[in-house]
Amino acid sequence: MSTATETSTVTEPRAPTVRSRLREAKRFSWTGFAVTVGASLLGTLVPAAIGAGPEATLISTLVVTVLAAGGFTAKDGSARGIKAIAILLLATGALVLTVTGVTVLDLVRGRSATFPGVPEVAAEARVVVPESVTCPATPVHTTTTCVVAVRSVGASALRVSGIEVDSTDFAVDASACVGHEVAPGRRCTLVVSFTPARSGDRVADLTVHHNVPGPAAFVELTGRSG
Repeated sequence: MSTATETSTVTEPRAPTVRSRLREAKRFSWTGFAVTVGASLLGTLVPAAIGAGPEATLISTLVVTVLAAGGFTAKDGSARGIKAIAILLLATGALVLTVTGVTVLDLVRGRSATFPGVPEVAAEARVVVPESVTCPATPVHTTTTCVVAVRSVGASALRVSGIEVDSTDFAVDASACVGHEVAPGRRCTLVVSFTPARSGDRVADLTVHHNVPGPAAFVELTGRSG
């Protein structure tokens, strides 16, 4: 009589993979990515707004993005190595999205490149002014002010050579524009003084002469006096 010998096999549990451990990380999520992207944009737009150069803007973007990703995952509870991978992935994704989005916006708006190394695309120079500007209602022989923004768009700087106004009810201080080079994407401001000589609606044409090919720019100035 023979006895059958049963052999049982014990399967050891597999060690969790990096991918599975990242999925379990609470802070490695779409929310974390959105926060990192927001910080990356902030690190880009603030230096650009204060006139920092492309190199300084890039450094600011890199530092703020990495700090945001690291700060967000700091209390995750995951292993240190998993945190480092999460920070790297969040920061890399945010940087790619930020640099791509800002560069596309620069090209659409005709601005110079925000980041270094991005090739400039020549765009036709243009001057952009509002079609009309309305000054506040003003009593006769008193003065109020309003402003006209003159924006430079394209590949070359704008230079306003002079202005004309065809009514004595309006006077323009063009010192912030005339004789100054306005870089692409930037603007200068004309300060309009409205001093009505009599009551009623007052209208004038403001002509802005510039170095951009094409005709002068025109803005209709309006105001009411009573």
